[in-house]
Amino acid sequence: MRKKPHGLQWLETVGQRKQLSEKERWDLQRLQKGVLGEEQMDKMAETFLSGKITAIDDITLQYQSSIFQIDKILLIGSIVYIIDMKFYQGDYTLQDGSWQRNGKKLPTNILEQLRRAVRIIENILKEQGIQLQVKGVLAFLDPESNIQIKDDIAETILTFNKIPLWLTKLNQQSSDERYPHWKSILFQYQINDFRTKYKLTHAEAEQLQKGICCPRCHQFQTTPKRHTVHCSCGYVEAKATAYVRTICEYGVIFHDQDLKLKDLKNFFGKNVQETYLKYILKKYFTVIQKSTKRSIGHRNEGILFEYWFENKMDYFNNLEKRKNWKNANF
Repeated sequence: MRKKPHGLQWLETVGQRKQLSEKERWDLQRLQKGVLGEEQMDKMAETFLSGKITAIDDITLQYQSSIFQIDKILLIGSIVYIIDMKFYQGDYTLQDGSWQRNGKKLPTNILEQLRRAVRIIENILKEQGIQLQVKGVLAFLDPESNIQIKDDIAETILTFNKIPLWLTKLNQQSSDERYPHWKSILFQYQINDFRTKYKLTHAEAEQLQKGICCPRCHQFQTTPKRHTVHCSCGYVEAKATAYVRTICEYGVIFHDQDLKLKDLKNFFGKNVQETYLKYILKKYFTVIQKSTKRSIGHRNEGILFEYWFENKMDYFNNLEKRKNWKNANF
C-alpha cells in the first residue's frame, strides 16, 4: 500500500481545520502532484508488466548510519531497478556534471540521492550473497517537463512519455527465480517513514476547528448518536470508526506528542462523550505506562487512520456495514 508522505498527511489534515499559509498551500499542491505522479507510475507498471515481476513501493531503509527512502524497486530478470520519481516542472538539462533548470544551475545534483540508494542496495545484497545487478532509474512524471541529458551516465533517465516503452521492453526479459527471498532481505532494513517537520504554534493550534470532521463533505456539522455519528450532509458513520479516525487526525497534527485524554477532549470539542472517548482509547490504542499502576497517555503513531489501522480495516469496514442495523451492539 503506497502511503502519502507524512508532510502531505499533515497539510491535508490541518487544512481541514484551519486556513493554511501561502507556503503551506504551495507545499500541499506540490506534494499532491507528486503522489499523483507516483500513482500514475504504479498504474503503468501494473499495465505493462506481467505478474512475474516483483516490486516494492515506497520503502524507507536504514543501513548502518544511512537512512534513505526509495519510491519503487523492481526485480526484473537478474536486475534490481531502483526508481526515483520526480514531479518536476520546467526544462531540465544535465551537462558537465551539473543540472540546470530553465537555464539556471541547481545547487545539488538530483541524481545523487538515487546513486546513494543504488550503492547501499548493492552492499546489502552483496552481504547476503545475492548476485543481482542494481541499476538506478530517474523518472520525470510531469508530462509537460522537458529533459535533456548531455552527459554519459550510468542511470536511465525517463520522461513521462518514455515510461510505457521502457516497461514493455523490461517485460520481455526472462525471470530470475534464484533469489525468491530478496524482498524479505530488504524488509529487514525497513524503518518507519520520515515524519514531517511541520508543527503548529500554540496560537495556530487554537485556531483549529474542533469536532469530528465528516469524511464525505469535510464539514463539522456532526452529531454523535448511540452507535453512529450523523452529519448534516446525510452521511452516517459508525461511532467507533469516527472516534478512532478523529484520534488519528489529532495524532497526525500533533505527531510529536503522546495521546492524552485532556488534549483529545479539547480536540473533539463540546460534543465529545468523555466516557466513550476513554473506552475507545482503551480498546484501540496502546497505553504508555510510567509505572505498573499509572498510565501517562497512549502511543501516537502520527499517521492517518487508514495507515495506522491498516491491518484492521476489514474489522472497521464490517462496522460500517452494521451501522444501519437496528439495535446494533458495537
